[in-house]
Amino acid sequence: MFFTMSYRLLFTLVLAGCLTLTLQARQIAETYFPFFPKDSAGIFSLSETVSKSVEASYVMTSKINSSHKKHFNAIKENASEEVADLVKYTVLLDEVVDPFLQKTLRRLQASNPEAKNCRLVVTRSYVDNAFATGDGTIFINAGLVHTLKNEDQVAFVIAHELAHNILDHVQKNLSNYLGSLYDKDLQAEYNKIIKNGYNKNKRIKALLMKVSVNNLYHQRHQESAADSMAFYMIMSAGFNPAEGYNALKIFDNTSSLGYGIFEKQASFFACKESWQSSPVEKSSGSIFNVKKEVDTSDSLKSHPDCKARMAAIRRLLLRAGHDTTQHITTSPDNSFLKVTRAAGYESIQAMFDYEYFDRSLYSSLCELQFEPQSPYLRSMAILSLLQLKSYLQRHRYSEVVSNISDYNPQELNKFLEFLNALNLSDFKALKESFDKLYPGTASKEEFPLIAAFAGAHIAGYSPGANSLAAEYKKMYPSGRFTGLLQQLNYIKTKKK
Repeated sequence: MFFTMSYRLLFTLVLAGCLTLTLQARQIAETYFPFFPKDSAGIFSLSETVSKSVEASYVMTSKINSSHKKHFNAIKENASEEVADLVKYTVLLDEVVDPFLQKTLRRLQASNPEAKNCRLVVTRSYVDNAFATGDGTIFINAGLVHTLKNEDQVAFVIAHELAHNILDHVQKNLSNYLGSLYDKDLQAEYNKIIKNGYNKNKRIKALLMKVSVNNLYHQRHQESAADSMAFYMIMSAGFNPAEGYNALKIFDNTSSLGYGIFEKQASFFACKESWQSSPVEKSSGSIFNVKKEVDTSDSLKSHPDCKARMAAIRRLLLRAGHDTTQHITTSPDNSFLKVTRAAGYESIQAMFDYEYFDRSLYSSLCELQFEPQSPYLRSMAILSLLQLKSYLQRHRYSEVVSNISDYNPQELNKFLEFLNALNLSDFKALKESFDKLYPGTASKEEFPLIAAFAGAHIAGYSPGANSLAAEYKKMYPSGRFTGLLQQLNYIKTKKK
């Protein structure tokens, strides 16, 4: 049997883990709830500003052939619209993460005047990514901030994206793309393939791969150049350049991180017996999400291999007079913990809002091991269970629960296998087990209140669910979970 640890011993270990929480983690667990815009006017204004800026940055240069104008204008229009929607629906204007990153940007700009006109937009997205749009705007997702350990690493990420703007990489990539698309030799080879129907699809795919590899070759060099410029930018601003190495190390290891939730929260998963059909193979661990049988050499990656980039940073450190013979250790920053926790909360909320309820439950359970008293994490776990049960009840479970994948860490695949084995009758037992692991207290705060409703609904206690739904509607008439109550028919929608 997979679960051999007794509940009493398990709970003792969980409580022991609680003692290791830092003061900052406790503070944010008690006080921080994700950003919820009450006035959209400012967000819409920012969306329009960034959209127009991106559109204006797309200029037909002499390097772009005039015959490509139609395609160029379509790309420009699409980029402008995508950026507008990205800001409108995902921008994070909270009181913790955004101010911290804006402060870091200003410090970089103070010692790097070439970046003075750049703008930073933080998003709620859980994807660990950052990118530049070419007009001077850079985007950083909360999911990426959550993985970092200190401000120096944040500074490296920001400086890397600033470098892409300063070095005009977006415009150069666009020129390369259009040049490849309209290349005469490419067109001739394509027409030849079309005329000779033998093995047509395979040959077209090989031709397009040749174009992609050529463009990615240029992008790899751009990433290396951006790393190099970022190194000197953060050093001139007084940040520790060695943390650029550590940031890349984090990115290299992100997909292989494990939390041990099956051992540490065994009683929760033991509610469903015999759910494991077969052992799950360990994923390849590549941050580029490439299967083992596919060529994962550097030539097919949009970014250089992280280890190669780390080696390049080591060489820069040596040139700058830093000792690289010793292991480069991360400098802990306890004050930054509040920022990473908040970014983690925003990421989980984004998963839930985008209806990735499997991911929001998994991430909540993972983080609860480090913050077992967090009312937010507890609320999100229960709300995710509620939505999963609701979709299973409506025969739409496959819309919100993924299948296992080679691209996932092993433990996530095991968790998805568990979710896919659940029946409607299992959710009440899961909720009861969760309450024993992470007991909550009555509260009128929005998240704990809606979580109490969710718990009553999962348990099938209609009087309690109706009472709590009415209380929520009264206290939060424009709250973020009004739609959830409508979905479950606790609030009747008015007929037009």
